[in-house]
Order: sequence, then structure tokens, then C-alpha cells
Amino acid sequence: MKIFKNLLMSVAVCSMLIACVACSGGNDHGLNPGSPTPVTIWHYYNGALGSTFDEMVTDFNNTLGKEKGIVVSAKSKGSIAGVEEAIRASIDGEIGAEALPQIFSVYSDTAYSVKDKIADLSNYLTASQIKEFVPSYIEEGGFEKEGEIKMFPIAKSTEVLAINKTDWDKFSEKTGADVKKFATWEGITELSEQYYAWSGGKAFFGRDAFANYMLVGSKQLGKPVFEVENGQVTFQLDSEVMRKLWDNYYVPYVKGWFKHGGKFRTDDIKSGAIVACVGSTSGVTYFPENVDNNKDPEYAIQGMILPLPNFAGTEKYAVQQGAGMAVVRSDEKTEYASTVFLRWFSEKDNNLKYSLGSGYLPVKKDLNTEEAAKEYFTDNIEISALMKSTLYTGIEIVNNYTLYTTLPFDCGTEAREIVNTSMIDKAVEDFAAIENGKVTLQQCLTVGHFEEWLKALGASLENLKDNG
Repeated sequence: MKIFKNLLMSVAVCSMLIACVACSGGNDHGLNPGSPTPVTIWHYYNGALGSTFDEMVTDFNNTLGKEKGIVVSAKSKGSIAGVEEAIRASIDGEIGAEALPQIFSVYSDTAYSVKDKIADLSNYLTASQIKEFVPSYIEEGGFEKEGEIKMFPIAKSTEVLAINKTDWDKFSEKTGADVKKFATWEGITELSEQYYAWSGGKAFFGRDAFANYMLVGSKQLGKPVFEVENGQVTFQLDSEVMRKLWDNYYVPYVKGWFKHGGKFRTDDIKSGAIVACVGSTSGVTYFPENVDNNKDPEYAIQGMILPLPNFAGTEKYAVQQGAGMAVVRSDEKTEYASTVFLRWFSEKDNNLKYSLGSGYLPVKKDLNTEEAAKEYFTDNIEISALMKSTLYTGIEIVNNYTLYTTLPFDCGTEAREIVNTSMIDKAVEDFAAIENGKVTLQQCLTVGHFEEWLKALGASLENLKDNG
């Protein structure tokens, strides 16, 4: 009997030990250093960012990967569209398509469209590990049930206001223009009108990623264009909200106060076409050091970074953007191996090196602090003062704004593109028509003209939904 009791006690102790190991993350899910598990990643990083990623993959393979029995290889597909095309070709079994990788870069709309092929990584992460991340970054990867993680965040970006301080100072000193007006979209419209009059007809402002203005702005104003529930979208084109967006972009554009010329607005800063622009934290890395309009003598400029403007009287909102990583559904060992790499990538030194070094923001809460950024910058003195200011401002936004990204739905990418081009294309077209004498400015400023545009936008979105 005593032997039997001792046996039962031994079994109980073993069971407790096994449970403790599992809870502490000690379960390696079949990984074996003697027989490494291969993990292939498809991404879209190029240039310096691609080189940094490749270096980090090598670091992983030589350290934790070697210890655990994981060998990672990475392949760039050139662009996020290239990754998406390759993934769809593999899933559809197209002739000549490569085998699916274990991990791939992805935006939420694409991830949602192939969600049945993606593993839920919450199975391989503890609650405490999940809590380390900025909540909205984790929530973006939940498509069907609470708590699931089908997109793993590795780096994010948001938008900031970048200003040619050299030319702004000249304008401000002569006119008394107040820098505080940069805090709101209405203020930027006022500054643009003032600058147009002072400069003799020059534009003042432009922005990249126009869809962000429409989608974040409509959310901030109380009626988001995309209202999504359980993967089903309702398009909300509230007339008052749309009119507010129209009055603070289309109207100043056709009046010549705003401009959309080069591929990116930093190109327009470079050419002297505008003084201020909104762009992503990563995009501002291309902010020019001088202005060259190919006519007047080139001159050096200083940049200034401010937080993203908001509509007056509203809560602060900013876009949350940046692709995540999805793990292809396979077997437990391979899914876990993929998660080990992604977790390693999100650790402090690794994530700061990858994100802050390229204009992106880290994904964990304790890394989105001025102190963490300062510590990184101290060891990386080659980072410019403007980039430091951009990242400090981005971190300020993460901590003080509500970050917003639309929930995924079928045809979400196509719907976003319609929203991205509808108003700006109309503004560019009408401005050209005004300059060519085909229409008058007053014709473009009528209520009927606005309503005609709004009706066309609604029809385009509903047609997409009906035929999607």
C-alpha cells in the first residue's frame, strides 16, 4: 500500500512539473537541435531595410535558432504586392508557383482573405507575453474570435506633419502666422490661404496616403466610411462628415493652396512646390536637405516635425499602419518554430534595431517610450536629428492618440483604393480645368458639385460591394 501511495505521489509530482513547464513556455513542441526545423519567410524589404533584416535572420540562426533547432531563410518579393501575388499563386496551385513559405509579410485585408490558411499564434504565446505589445497592434490580427492572433506585429508606423522650417520661418516672421495652427486641419487650411496670398500664389500643403485622411478623419468625426462587423461592411458617407473633409482638402486644393505633384509629398518639398506635408514616420526619412526647383539657386533647409493634425474639437486620432507577419497553418512544430522567431524579432534590442533604424515604431509598450528611444540613439549616433524628432513624435502619438486602422473585409483593398483616389483625383482634375478656363472656381465650389462627387463615390463603393 505504501509503495502504491508513493507511486501515486510520484505521478502527481511529475504531472505538476509537466504543467509548470508548459505554462512557463518550456514546451518546445517537438523542436530538436539535432534535426533543425526550416522556416522560410517571404517579405518585401529592399535596400538597407532588407540588409538589416537579412543580418537579423543570420543573428537568429547563430544564436537562439541554433539552440532551439530552427533555421530561418528569407526571400524578398520586392513589394507587398509581390508577396501577395506569390501567396495567392501558391494557394491556388498555379503552374510554376513556389511552395508556401512558413511566414509571410501581409496587410490585414489580404490576411483576412486567406484566414483559413493562417495559424492562430495565440496557441504559442502566454497571456503575459501578449500583454507586452501595444494592444491595438495585437487586436489587428484578430479576425473571427476574441483573442486570436493571425497577424504578428513586428514594426508599425503612423503619420506626422513634416515642415520646411526654413521657409516657414520666413513666412511666419513676415506675417505673424502662428505655428499653433498646425494642430488642426482647419488651421492648416487657414495657413495655406495666408501663405498663398503672401507668396503670390504658391501652394503650402500636401499629403501622402490620401485614404488615411478620409478613413481616419471620418472615424474622428463620428461616422467612419467603413463600418465593419463580422467581416461585413457598411459604407457610411455622412454628408456633414464628407463635407468637412471636402472643405479641408478639395476646396483649398482647387483654390491653389494645396498641391499634389511628385510621387511623394517630400518630392514636392524638395522642388519647393509646398512647405508642409503629412507622411508616414518611415516616409519622412526621405525629407530633403535642400530645395531645388530647377530655376532658382538651390538652398539648404531645416526640417521640423510635429504631431498629426486633428479636426478641431475632436479626440486625437492617427492611423496605425505597417504590414505584419502571418504564419501559414501547418503542423505544431513548424508553427511554434515560426512563432519563436517572431518573438525573438520583437525583443528589445532586435526590435529597436529594426524599427527605429528605419523610421518605424517598435511594437511593445515598454519600447514606445522616449527613454527607450534615447538609449537606442545613444548607441547609434549616425541617426539624423530629423529622424530622431520623427520617431519621438511618432512615439508621442502612439501614447497620446487613438490609433485607428479599418477592420478587414472582402474587397477591402479595392474599397480603400476608391477612397484613396476619389477626392484627390477630382481635385487635381478640377484644378487643371480651372487653370485651362474650362470651368470657373465658383462652379467647383457649389453644393451641387460636392453632392455630385459624393454620389459618384457612393456608387463606386456600392458597385464594388455588389460585384465583389
